[in-house]
Amino acid sequence: MKQWISLIIIIVYVVTVQAQYPININKKYKLIDPSGKELTTVTYDKILPFSEDLAAVELNGKWGFIDPTGTVAIPVQYEKCFSFKHGLALVRQEGLYGYINKEGMVVIPIQYDAAWHFGDNNLASARQDGQWGYLDARGKVVVPFEYDFVRAFTGPVAVVGKKNKVGLIDATGKLVMPIFCDKIGDFSEGLVPVSRNEQGGYIGLDGKLKVSMIYHETTAFSEGLAAVRLNKKWGYVNKEGRELIDFNYEKAGPFINGVARVMKDGKWLWIDKGDQAVLTTTYDLLGEQVEGLAQVHKNGKVGFINSKGAEIIPLIYDMCVTPNVSEGLVAVRKDKKWGYVNTKGKAITAFEYDKAENFKNGLARVLKGDQWGYLDVNGVVIYWE
Repeated sequence: MKQWISLIIIIVYVVTVQAQYPININKKYKLIDPSGKELTTVTYDKILPFSEDLAAVELNGKWGFIDPTGTVAIPVQYEKCFSFKHGLALVRQEGLYGYINKEGMVVIPIQYDAAWHFGDNNLASARQDGQWGYLDARGKVVVPFEYDFVRAFTGPVAVVGKKNKVGLIDATGKLVMPIFCDKIGDFSEGLVPVSRNEQGGYIGLDGKLKVSMIYHETTAFSEGLAAVRLNKKWGYVNKEGRELIDFNYEKAGPFINGVARVMKDGKWLWIDKGDQAVLTTTYDLLGEQVEGLAQVHKNGKVGFINSKGAEIIPLIYDMCVTPNVSEGLVAVRKDKKWGYVNTKGKAITAFEYDKAENFKNGLARVLKGDQWGYLDVNGVVIYWE
């Protein structure tokens, strides 16, 4: 019985804390619930999105945190607060940085010149006396403060640098690749793009070269292939360094859902991994895929296609607010009025708005007449300014 009660409490709590919305009215922020009820009694200068059930807020130049009910959870007292990541939040006080827990206790002293969030490997970069290293969640120095600059870990490795050269370390601080390269890209699919003297290739996590450093530009691997440039043309290589798609393109993007966006003779097209054109229709504009759809233009009309080239959102609209889908929805204009459609092409609102913005954190701002409101993902205006 106690287990059932605990489960019910957890479910009620989850339902209660989800979908709280920070809204911006004349550069001041309030928190509302899904019904449009105001939860904060204070109007803040800024409210950041909720992360781990707390949101950073700014009031009169000081920062703290509120919970999903709008109640102050950590007093507004810091020069700057950042969102919680893995149970800790980065804060600044008197120009120095440290970390607090959700109870507001300082768990890593506020003593660093600069610092950044904890990543998935529970390490955070910090700078002391002008040199960078990495801390664990207890504040222990895992990687000594000996680097001129560092980047956050991407996967199991991080870029570190001295003077104008860079190398790679693992989570123990061990050098995976010595500091001798000019540039290092992001880890993806087991490989890291590296370049030296304007020639690039790829190394593995063992520090060994997997793809020869012969290319003039490299990109991250995606779906087993990476776009690389040789002289002025782009092609694709696999993880063994085999050139599977010839260097025929002026520009080339990553493979997404089995197709890549490339430019040939000044026009964008999609190719599959066999270097075959995917689309049978020619468009005036062909966008990148976001959330499974890409914007296309033809004869002055706007629509969206999927990776197979099927028109999911028909080409009947005059304009789109941005090139991409946002949180599963997109604002489009028809007959001089704005509305929203979902990724199946279904309109979730009437076309009745004079202006419309992208969805962000579950809400989109819309203008009707001279009044701005906030629209939820169901197409309901839950709050009018």
